[in-house]
Amino acid sequence: MSIITAFLVVLNFVVTLTYFHKDEPREFLFYPYQLRRGKGIRGWLYAHFSHGGWAHFLFNMIALYSFGQGLEMVSPTALIVTYVVSGLAADAAVMLMRSNDPHYACLGASGSISGVVLTTIVFFPGLPINLLLIPIDIPGALFAVLYIGLSFYLMRVTPHGISHEAHLGGAVAGLIIGAIMAPLGLSPLLDYFIGFLR
Repeated sequence: MSIITAFLVVLNFVVTLTYFHKDEPREFLFYPYQLRRGKGIRGWLYAHFSHGGWAHFLFNMIALYSFGQGLEMVSPTALIVTYVVSGLAADAAVMLMRSNDPHYACLGASGSISGVVLTTIVFFPGLPINLLLIPIDIPGALFAVLYIGLSFYLMRVTPHGISHEAHLGGAVAGLIIGAIMAPLGLSPLLDYFIGFLR
């Protein structure tokens, strides 16, 4: 495993394990209502690495392991920038849509990892995505469009639970970061997608 990818996986594991054994788990949750009022900063920071359960953790870490290594091979800086900026973009999306709800809280690295997945797809648009429960490979370009569309749809119909706002914000940031960092921008991704539709 590449060094930075391994570091991020270990960091997520340590923070998640700490969260599971805390008497006051609220310290690990991101409350946009509180953050807008200058409170809950520690929870906002911890929430980028903590997870609601082992299934949540494993799904995210498998995605980070699978895509992070490829992005790290392109550039270690690209992986770090994508993880951080996509996480912040995910937070911005949540703040925009949920900051007036005093009861809304979320946690998890999903926003950052969505960005890593999408940036990697920009660099490698032909990369096949194998979903664990579906025994077929989905072209990365098609997966990118489906992922963003599904996140947007679920964000509108799912009242609470999974933060699809964060997924959408992180994914859009990943596309933008890939467009900036990839030598040919989004052109190979668009060309691959157009070729797939023909």
